[in-house]
Amino acid sequence: RFYDQLHLDRESRDLDFKYNLEQKQKLIARAEELLENDDIIKSFRELQTLHRIWKEEIGPVDRDIREQIWDQFSEITKQLHDKREILFEQLRSVERENLALKVAIISEIDILSKQKITNHNQWQKEIAKVEELRQRFFSIGKVPLDNNEQVWDLFKLATRNFNSNKNAYYKELKKEQQDNY
Repeated sequence: RFYDQLHLDRESRDLDFKYNLEQKQKLIARAEELLENDDIIKSFRELQTLHRIWKEEIGPVDRDIREQIWDQFSEITKQLHDKREILFEQLRSVERENLALKVAIISEIDILSKQKITNHNQWQKEIAKVEELRQRFFSIGKVPLDNNEQVWDLFKLATRNFNSNKNAYYKELKKEQQDNY
């Protein structure tokens, strides 16, 4: 459209079209390389940059091949989008598994917090168990964003209940020792 409106001569327009075609073919070649890359997230970001260059920095090509070359670039983009979607589905699956693991740990801590423990040695064993469960909880990884805050609140509640029971026992023990003294 730009060249049509300015009525530039055909020869310079054809040279410009040829140069633009070469540049767009380079972008297509780079996009094909991105399909082979293992880091899909990084590839996708670079593909977005390639799209920006395609639309903003490189001018038009001859009308006869304009659709063909765009379809070629679009097909590569679609393939990379599909690979990215597969990766995200795998990540969501892992997050759901992590959610189940974290909920199981929270229930274990909750069970430990409801036990009636009457001596110091038993409390020390239970404290060690809870600390090991805490370490496992933090080492598991991400959960779905929708459940993140809820899981964290449940974890804090379970550990808070355990700690308040432990503190109550030791306060009572200290009081008994003070009375005996």
